[in-house]
Amino acid sequence: MLTTELCRQLGVSLPIWNAGMGGGLAGPELAAAVSEAGGLGTLGTGGLPEAVVRKEVRRAHELTDKPIAANIILPLNEEDDPGINACLEEGVSVLVLFFGSVAPYVDRAHAAGTKVVAHVGSVEEARSAADAGADAIMIQGIEAGGHVRGVDPLLVALPAVVDAVGPVPVIASGGIADGRGLASALVLGAQAVSMGTRFLASNESRSAYKDRVVKARATDTWHTTLFDVEWPNASHRVLRNTLVEEWELAGSPESGKRPHEGEVLGRMPIGGVDGDVVDVPAYSIFMPMEGFEGDLDRSCLYAGQSCELVDEVLPAADLVATIASEAEAALERALGTTRSG
Repeated sequence: MLTTELCRQLGVSLPIWNAGMGGGLAGPELAAAVSEAGGLGTLGTGGLPEAVVRKEVRRAHELTDKPIAANIILPLNEEDDPGINACLEEGVSVLVLFFGSVAPYVDRAHAAGTKVVAHVGSVEEARSAADAGADAIMIQGIEAGGHVRGVDPLLVALPAVVDAVGPVPVIASGGIADGRGLASALVLGAQAVSMGTRFLASNESRSAYKDRVVKARATDTWHTTLFDVEWPNASHRVLRNTLVEEWELAGSPESGKRPHEGEVLGRMPIGGVDGDVVDVPAYSIFMPMEGFEGDLDRSCLYAGQSCELVDEVLPAADLVATIASEAEAALERALGTTRSG
């Protein structure tokens, strides 16, 4: 019931992707677990050095022989595209490109046998990406956590993009955390969904704040541009915390005049616990991951409004299976209601 045409094109059985949460938060263990369970596992290679990108992709291929995707955040992409080159040379099946034009990369990816997904925030961006040759479009709703390109709720944006770019396949992103959300997205014309917040709270995720996501409500999230060190003026959704409150109490000062500006609030390894350790300054865009030592209450805690639906940390394979079962049940209920009516 759930296998879509896009699933068949990609060689997967379920239209369930984990979001490629950047900085390595979505690492090989998470991506491989999702792919092994029938979905499309996606590595969070955005913002990582080339050598780490290669290491992450190779490790994922060691853990599974199923298709693997990689997400690149284009504004954090270095000159000459080392991260993209590494993904293509290491043989990812799908390259997800976020926050920029896919046009410069489509031909290169296709030559390497890799499909290109454009992660966009509007109908206009979706049309542009489809015209540039993207193999699929991922539309993000404003409910999403992390960096947010979307400007409209997914319920509005998704069918509008489906109508605008068909027959190009569309993936739904933002605000989905269970099988009911997957079923709704499929009914609205999506051929897959990408979930960040739900898979952030999985056993395999490298997040250091899973418990906070489990406890959070949708109203605890905040759409802002506050966390801007390394990437200014980019909208994102985070959990409100002590640093946000201190900034507000200070009168919401501009960048450069904020409480704790310039202070190092923590340190953590990049690309797994054995990776190089880096400083995490106040207002950094990088979220705390496993091995983080520092002040979580003043760190960037990305989460989407779907945290409302996340009530425990589970293995990724269990999440995929449960979401698929819930979606099938939801679709059967809807079909049953329609037929009886």
